[in-house]
Amino acid sequence: MHPYHNTKIAMLGVGFLLEYLFPCVRHLVGEENLYDCVIGTTAQEDAIPGKEARMGIRVWYKRNDEMLRTLRPDIILFAPQPYLAPEVARTVLKPYYDELRAQSAPLPDLYAAPPSPVGQFYRDLLGQDIHVVNLLPNMLTEISGMDVATQGVTEITFPEGDVWPQDHEARLREFFSPFGACVNTPPHLVMAYLGGQCTLHTVSEYVYTIRTVCNKRGYSLTDAQVASALRAAFQRYTHYHYEPTRPCSEEDVPQALRPAIDQVIRSLYDGVSDACLALGMDHQLIDDLFLNYVDLHLHTLQVETREQVVKTAFQHATKGGVTEMALRVFYQRMEYPLARAFAALEGQIDENTIATLREAAADCARIVTDHGYRLGDPLPPVLGVEHHAVLYGLLVRAFKAHLGDAADQAVHEATVTYGRQRGRRMALRAQKLGLPLDMVSYMALKEWKPSNPTDFDSVSLRQTPYAVSQERLCPWNQAWKTFDMGKEANFYCRDIDRAVLEGFNPALRLNMPTCLTAGDAQCEFHFLDAQMDADALERLTALKAQLGESAILPFPYHVAHLLAAFTGTALAKYGEKGQAAIDEAIEGFKAQYGQSAWEMVDAELKKDFNSID
Repeated sequence: MHPYHNTKIAMLGVGFLLEYLFPCVRHLVGEENLYDCVIGTTAQEDAIPGKEARMGIRVWYKRNDEMLRTLRPDIILFAPQPYLAPEVARTVLKPYYDELRAQSAPLPDLYAAPPSPVGQFYRDLLGQDIHVVNLLPNMLTEISGMDVATQGVTEITFPEGDVWPQDHEARLREFFSPFGACVNTPPHLVMAYLGGQCTLHTVSEYVYTIRTVCNKRGYSLTDAQVASALRAAFQRYTHYHYEPTRPCSEEDVPQALRPAIDQVIRSLYDGVSDACLALGMDHQLIDDLFLNYVDLHLHTLQVETREQVVKTAFQHATKGGVTEMALRVFYQRMEYPLARAFAALEGQIDENTIATLREAAADCARIVTDHGYRLGDPLPPVLGVEHHAVLYGLLVRAFKAHLGDAADQAVHEATVTYGRQRGRRMALRAQKLGLPLDMVSYMALKEWKPSNPTDFDSVSLRQTPYAVSQERLCPWNQAWKTFDMGKEANFYCRDIDRAVLEGFNPALRLNMPTCLTAGDAQCEFHFLDAQMDADALERLTALKAQLGESAILPFPYHVAHLLAAFTGTALAKYGEKGQAAIDEAIEGFKAQYGQSAWEMVDAELKKDFNSID
């Protein structure tokens, strides 16, 4: 029995993370003392029986105040959702610490799991005499039956000026010892660590992208082989190795791919290092925090399926959090140059592309770092392509869950309705302006514009005898990839462009021989009635200049229109089941983007989407 048995621990916010950390609780308190020494609270009342059975402790529904006063804990594990943490600290923690201080009672150490707010926030709120630590635990402790806990690290951060008694810090390190060592990161660098780690987590997307692109070129690679080669190249580059472990080898991929494999894993790690150095870390701290992480993650990718990896990532991630942001940046900035490099690979990747990938990795780390600082104080939402794409994916999932065999036809009908209404509005604008319903007017009267032109890579293949163009990069497709909605996306791209054109003028024709969401390298558009000779191109340029942005509608409108089209289909034909599907999709949207984003959409639902008035 070690000296920390019988330590009393209050677990405030027992969700996935605190259940994951429970081996540390059991280790510190002792199995035989769990029921008497540990109490948890949760906002999920129906989950309480399962949590109590799994952990062998008392779990109470939202009774935070009662838990603290009943247990009188030595340690408070504090893990509400980041956006709720400040309010819970004000309404629950502050009265309790004030009460203890008035009684001259010992103050419990506060282990705060959200990376934001930072520890100084708690000291300013609760008092400079408390001891608080922000923590980011090692999340890789077992890989396909192999115990790797001691290879990982838990990042801990003490606020400046918070000098912990030696025995309290020793207890903290003992608490986390089942999950490896603790690495102390200064408070001004904790978000940089988070940004770097989440960017390095995208190595799973590197594996998937490389395997997918190479197999389209005739290779027969698995994710495990690509991960093994990347891991071996990383170990050779960094001289990192840890035993015991599974073997890895660059020879798991063909010789022709090995130089490029080496280049991209270096560019990822070096890009993250560049960002972290600029943010104030030194090389030693970077390696202490990240070398093991990359190795462990690639090790995982050697033995787990793509489906398992995606499921685990979404299970660990907070909606709207830093992991999600890193995936978003990967698909906005990194996936496209990576895929093109391997699609055209002959020997080494050119230096410009590697520089692009390295800078994109650095940008990703910086963007995620900034996002981490905002988690406790989010900016007002700005709706865009992602919100539109994700709502579509949520609607398709909900239709499939509630409408059974009728779902595919219902999604088709709703998507076509939505597209035709868009096209009809464009036609009404053309008629109001006295314009013909031809392809020049159609191309000039689009209702949305990209927030960033680099979100697209558009190529014109020819203009006569009819226009053929390709979209090799599309922000809708990238958003669906970010949220693992590829299957749902197929419904949209199968119908939407033809439906919009048909709504504008049923006589105009479009063929699409390839599509990104079907796994092709590009969406290819054959506008069979668009003979874009010099006169037509001149007309188009002049018309775009004349219109400016007068036809553009904001994305809250587009998101609301999408929902209205699906709602109309669902209620007209499927009654209560249709309503249940719509309700589920709306709740999913709120859970992902918050009440404020939903209110922006809801405000647009009163509009007539068949009208331009």
